[in-house]
Amino acid sequence: MATVKIVTGYIDIPDHPRGAADYRALGEQLFAETMGTEALVFDSERLKVETTWLAKFLQSRPNVTHAVADNPAKNTVAYHCVQHEKFQWLQLAHQLDRAAPGNTPADTYVWIDYGILHVPGVTGAVIRSYLDRIDSYGGAVVMPGCWSKKEVPADVPCWRFCGGLIAVPRALVVPFTTAAKGVAVRHVATAGVVEWEVNTLARLESLGEIPISWYKADHNETMFTALR
Repeated sequence: MATVKIVTGYIDIPDHPRGAADYRALGEQLFAETMGTEALVFDSERLKVETTWLAKFLQSRPNVTHAVADNPAKNTVAYHCVQHEKFQWLQLAHQLDRAAPGNTPADTYVWIDYGILHVPGVTGAVIRSYLDRIDSYGGAVVMPGCWSKKEVPADVPCWRFCGGLIAVPRALVVPFTTAAKGVAVRHVATAGVVEWEVNTLARLESLGEIPISWYKADHNETMFTALR
């Protein structure tokens, strides 16, 4: 029987428009409503923005700017760094599973944003139904998205992928996360700007190096229900 593991995480961003108390409540609700599915939650007081892999990379690049679009209060460097940490957390979840004595890694690792339950229409039942179906998509990274494939904009989020839900088969965890981090680093190095992780995902898809299965959805329950 195929196994699925939820991976999620939280790092507090000071002065972020959605406060820590709101995120904590959403996270606790997510855990309660997906009880019974194995989950790995990266949530510790030791986790700070400066401990993220992208923040560490940026320490040597003080002149890099960041994209803000129409919401500079939300789209800070810290926010971009935390959003990109999902790639590190997926990779670590896989590594921890492989290192545990007698443990068999999951067949599919499903990233779900810690605060996903603030998205309209997303409930525990919707998520559980999705988790029951996702194990039949083992040949590709599966992600919902809003836009058709096109050139990735630099000044706004690219909603080719929604970003809050990513299903990765075991064999692709390391190639996918390594490639995504590489795309982000190269873009910072060449363009001198940090952007949204969804822009990184769209650029990764355009390379054709990682098999990716896209299905049309919006920022609502269709992220989960539109999977066929």
